[in-house]
Amino acid sequence: MPKSATSHLKGLAKSHRIALFPTDRQATLMMEHAGWARVAANWARDEFRRAWFTGEGEPNEWLSDMDLRKRFNAVKREAFPWSRKLSQYVAKNAIIHMGRGLDAWGEYCQARKQGRPHRKTGFPPVRKRHRKLAFTPSNGRNSIQVNGCSVHLPRIGRVRMREELRFEGDIMGVTVSKKGGRWYASFTVDTCEPAPDTRPGPDIGIDMGVKTLATVWDGEEWEEIANPKALARALKSLRCLDKAIARSLHTHGKHNPSQRRDDLYAQRNRLHFDIANLRADHHHKATTQIAKRGGTVKVETLNVDGMKRNRRLARAISDAGMAEFVRQLEYKCGWYGTAFEKVDRWYPSSKTCSACSACSACGAVKQSLLLSERTYRCNRCGFECDRDENAARNLQAYTGHKEPARTLNALPLPAARSAGGEMDVETCRTHRREACARSVKRLPDNPSAMPTGNGGQV
Repeated sequence: MPKSATSHLKGLAKSHRIALFPTDRQATLMMEHAGWARVAANWARDEFRRAWFTGEGEPNEWLSDMDLRKRFNAVKREAFPWSRKLSQYVAKNAIIHMGRGLDAWGEYCQARKQGRPHRKTGFPPVRKRHRKLAFTPSNGRNSIQVNGCSVHLPRIGRVRMREELRFEGDIMGVTVSKKGGRWYASFTVDTCEPAPDTRPGPDIGIDMGVKTLATVWDGEEWEEIANPKALARALKSLRCLDKAIARSLHTHGKHNPSQRRDDLYAQRNRLHFDIANLRADHHHKATTQIAKRGGTVKVETLNVDGMKRNRRLARAISDAGMAEFVRQLEYKCGWYGTAFEKVDRWYPSSKTCSACSACSACGAVKQSLLLSERTYRCNRCGFECDRDENAARNLQAYTGHKEPARTLNALPLPAARSAGGEMDVETCRTHRREACARSVKRLPDNPSAMPTGNGGQV
């Protein structure tokens, strides 16, 4: 959506995706608009590369999305005369989205050059034909009209929807996409309702995993949220389709068109879409149930990219969708007035005993705990319980700092307190040094860097 679509919000912003039932003529127009968005985005990408990497005009000229839109409007009538019958808002929004990707890449290059913490972001890729069919026809607040079970799209007309829009408020933007052989409209609605106040309730600790997606402990009882394993269930069918596509490519060649191969591609896309829907449905139901409890939800900070470096567990970790689970839980806690807290990544929740008084007083940590050890046994008090349940108990009782601490002297552990309630600083410092020496691993001084190009200077 345009940049102005998400600014000046009056309340909570919520999204709703609804299936569309277009006529044959409307489906053809939707395909043309998706192609128009792809052409505009790729043109903006190529124009940026010419100005930045080859130095046309000023040396290393950085073009914003506004500059790209001005240049595109100057040449689109001659370069793309067939676009006169299509909505120009689609091309405008496609260039804005490409500009956001370029800005994110520029911020990454600048942060990497200055040595600041950064997340690896690549240069926006080329939008390929039939790879992503989507376009944004909206032009600001309430530019798209919805009447019951129908929506009016520019140059396309009134399209029938499967259901009515669930949320009331101002429509900030609409994105139309084709997934699994069906068209969908994703609405972003400003509900004009302020965020609710935090509701009282118990502290909830959540330990994420692969075999069990989430282990939840609220201080009285614990609950296991099963992993749907959507990809594992459909892996056999997916392999059959991949083999059939490989045989077709070997027989007819990559560049020779084949209707049967296109049908196989469509079947594989539908299967991937079904897998994603099964996983998303499970995550939405579980996160909504947790967020409605109130209180404070405490979840460990996950490094999913680092976890996927284990080639034996990479597929299972990706299939679980732990990062998406935490993302949904975070914004839903804001919807229902539940506090959300991310526990420091380096807090040893699995190695800390949650039962004995000596461990709970200063946070004693086991020296080692293998991944194959599914039962936690305390060497000091003899307490035994499931490994994930023990971690959830520790997360529920966590009272350390929210900001991640990567230095050895700043490891947040449960604070030791005296009988009068005052913090026993010396006890905490002594234990922290001992625990860090046994269990905490240092991060590499220099994080892995992406290959640099001519765009390293922003």
